[in-house]
Amino acid sequence: MADPKPAELGILGQLLGDHLDAGYDEAHQRRGGEPPKRRSHKAWLVGGALLAGLLMGVAASDAGQRAPDADQARRSLADDVQAARANTEELSRRAAELAQSLDQARGRALDGDEAGRAELDRLTALNQAAGAVAVRGPGLLITVRDPIEARGAQNHQNILDRDLQVLVNALWSSGAEAVAVGGVRLQPRATIRQAGGAMLVDNRPITQPYVLEAIGSPAEMRDALSLTEASRRFLGFAADYGTVFTVETRDELRLAAAGITEGRLAATVTKPPVSSTTQPPPRSTTPPTSTTGGKR
Repeated sequence: MADPKPAELGILGQLLGDHLDAGYDEAHQRRGGEPPKRRSHKAWLVGGALLAGLLMGVAASDAGQRAPDADQARRSLADDVQAARANTEELSRRAAELAQSLDQARGRALDGDEAGRAELDRLTALNQAAGAVAVRGPGLLITVRDPIEARGAQNHQNILDRDLQVLVNALWSSGAEAVAVGGVRLQPRATIRQAGGAMLVDNRPITQPYVLEAIGSPAEMRDALSLTEASRRFLGFAADYGTVFTVETRDELRLAAAGITEGRLAATVTKPPVSSTTQPPPRSTTPPTSTTGGKR
């Protein structure tokens, strides 16, 4: 094998021995061996820091200016909600007064004869079935609520709308004559549902603890309720999650009348008049069928 040429050895030695480009060495000699000055880098660093501080100051100032507007908007919304609630309560009170006046006028108009009194008794029974009149009597007082630590956790509820629905249905099946949940009297079209974290009974919000009042025979209802799936469910909640579930008897409960709305589907059915003459049955138009098996 031939020996490398001197020129090739010079190039290889340069590559292996000189790790810096010749330009770096020339620049170092021009500076007299001193390190490069980094004033420009410091200037850029100071300028960038000043710009970032300016942007943060502008953002903080803008947030500070918007905070009073947000607080004012929240206060305005809270005032609107309170005004709407007060208006609703006033309308409800006025509606109750008008309903009472109507009942009194109807009683005076129908109480004059036997037929009118019978109609009044029928209307009273219908109003009681629809929850349109206030009632009082003995019954059960049931209290359910989540444990304190569960209620303090964000977006965490052990008691859901379907649990209250099961409990209310159990009360009806146990012999309850009238039921209220959270102070809201249940009528035939009332619903119990959740909207986010709010519990709505007949579209009215209620808060924990949930108090259920049921009028009926306390002893019979309590015995029947203890055998239902609802009782086993809430006793399981109490054992597993610490849910509060208490059933108490009361000598007297007072339930307000429910808010009754106009029916949308029901209509009065009138019977057709019965004719005194008997109509003959319609004649058949089907030709007789031969059963003798003879030839045509």
